[in-house]
Amino acid sequence: MQRNPYLEDRDKKNNASANLPVRLNILLGIALTLMIALIVQLAFLTIKQGAYYQSEVNRNDETIEKGNVPRGMFYDATGRPIVGNKAQAAITFTRGTAVSAVEMRETAIKLGKLMTIDTKRLSNRSKIDFYLANQTNNEKITKIITKKHKNDKLALTPEQINTYKVKYVQNSNLADNVDSNAAMIFQRMSGAYTLSTTFIKESDVSNTELAEIGERLSEFPGIKLGTSWSRQYPEGEEFKSLVGSVTNEATGLPEDRLHTLLAQGYSQNEPVGNSSLEKDYESILKGSASQTVVTTGNKGEVKSSQIKYNGQAGDNVKLTINARFQNAVQKILEDNLPGGDVEGAYATVINPYTGGIYAMAGVDRDNQTGQKTVDPLGNMNHAIVMGSVVKPAVLATGFQHGVISPSNTVLNDQGIKIQGTPQITSYWNQAGTPIPIDAGTALERSSNTYFVQLGMKIGGQTYSPGAPLGLRSDAFQTLRNGLGQFGLGTKTGIDIDGETAGYRGPTNGEAQGKYLFESFGQYDSYTTLQLARYVSAIANGGYLVAPHIVGSVTQSQPNSDKQKTVWTATPTIQGQVKLSAEEWQIIKDGMNRVANGSDPWNTGGADLHKVTPHVYAKTGTAETKTNGNDTFTESMVAYTPGQPFAVAMAIPGMNSYLDGTNGKISAKIIDAYWQYVEAKPK
Repeated sequence: MQRNPYLEDRDKKNNASANLPVRLNILLGIALTLMIALIVQLAFLTIKQGAYYQSEVNRNDETIEKGNVPRGMFYDATGRPIVGNKAQAAITFTRGTAVSAVEMRETAIKLGKLMTIDTKRLSNRSKIDFYLANQTNNEKITKIITKKHKNDKLALTPEQINTYKVKYVQNSNLADNVDSNAAMIFQRMSGAYTLSTTFIKESDVSNTELAEIGERLSEFPGIKLGTSWSRQYPEGEEFKSLVGSVTNEATGLPEDRLHTLLAQGYSQNEPVGNSSLEKDYESILKGSASQTVVTTGNKGEVKSSQIKYNGQAGDNVKLTINARFQNAVQKILEDNLPGGDVEGAYATVINPYTGGIYAMAGVDRDNQTGQKTVDPLGNMNHAIVMGSVVKPAVLATGFQHGVISPSNTVLNDQGIKIQGTPQITSYWNQAGTPIPIDAGTALERSSNTYFVQLGMKIGGQTYSPGAPLGLRSDAFQTLRNGLGQFGLGTKTGIDIDGETAGYRGPTNGEAQGKYLFESFGQYDSYTTLQLARYVSAIANGGYLVAPHIVGSVTQSQPNSDKQKTVWTATPTIQGQVKLSAEEWQIIKDGMNRVANGSDPWNTGGADLHKVTPHVYAKTGTAETKTNGNDTFTESMVAYTPGQPFAVAMAIPGMNSYLDGTNGKISAKIIDAYWQYVEAKPK
């Protein structure tokens, strides 16, 4: 039967109508799902992350501006200020949140008409940036660069355009004639990060500059009249050599630490410790900056500011140094320094029980011109061949290895002739005639040949005239280990950077024969500070104590002259020299004889003999070469039994031999100790 066309069309319409509610339901379901998801998301953002986004809004509207505070001070052991701060007027710049290079350039030009600053550190790049900060110049150069590279396959990025602009200005010498004064001001302004304060001029601001800038501050966005602090030295400029220096706006941040300091939040020309203790203790000396909450508008303009934190001056460092004694020792060295080829003089006075240093003075001398320079750190970074002062340590090593004993320390002082080497004799027995002496006499007379024989015994060989050197393969190391237990040849660990361990010469090949000279202190080199730690170990009964120069750290209290101690140094034991009581007594008796004995060949000298209370000591002489001439190092270590001080000193490059300069200088230093540091025992 043929179907009716009308009926077919009707059926189609009825089917379409029947499907319509299903589609609507699907669309409604999707819409409802999206609405639910949106509600959930809004709830999440409002409830869970609302505080975060509110803080983001506040952060954009309220920012913390940081200010500068005085650096911490340095005091001596008695509380005398040796490094302080001098307040002085300064011109500062605080960089706003939306300040542009164009605006800074305009301010720099206006400001440059009212003040002058040092332009020695003006960089070529800053001159170029200053030139390009002129909007007309910038647009002109941009058009040139764009036109030049219009056929490039890839469009230039903003960074590439900027690089090309800088190169174009540089190659065309367009920035050569910019106003250097204004460009330098611009450079300093550019060195500040957002809402940090940097110095435009921190010293030598004239009254005229203050007045003229002060009455026009509204014309200079971010510019303020402030205060800076420069270091001053109430006890003398010499302390700067010991404590170190601080940079200023002229020197800027040190190049070798520039990126590190910038990452830590420093501005380009912010003061920072540059050497010695000022550098080592920078983190506590710099203090914590003041904080001001600054509210800004949409265009970055400051609407209001409120102090949140007044800041805290840097912590103060109290040294173990006695300032008056330090100055006295420095003057003693300078006044008694010989001429000729002498290269300087160094002295360290230390507490053997705590390691605290009372004085560390030094003079570096140019033996061509005779010019003297204060050089206290030469005690720790100038290694010297010290000579016979090491003999007590060699004697201790001999005891420890059983090659001599307290009951039998006698050896012949005699000429030492090893096959293939020149003869070694003592200065008082140059004929080399065999003369039996004990350890005490060997120390008092400073017998070289006694200690050569003792060294050979330590190295596994008994001396026989004319025989070849036949030491054990580990002889050199064994002897150096013996000296090393007293700290000779190793860094002391003092709390100042830049210390040297000294120099240890080669031990193989032809250098094997140098072992004989090592045994009486004529080979390896040590610092005067190492000698101080060494004699301290003898004075305190065998304990190796680390020297230190910082005694404590204190904090200034608000609205008070009092200071709170936040850290105090304690002794650091680095090792122990183990000897029997009898062995220690022989060493100390020998040093007593050096300083107070009556032997006709006594090396202590008349000046040392007059010192009261009596000291124990060991002199040293080493043969050296200076300017092609035969020269000598004179050295000395000394201590007073039962008293908290020991002294070590050295003078390299002397032309005279055994003239007693070491004893004379040491005696004066010891007398000064009793005058300035501690009352002399009655």
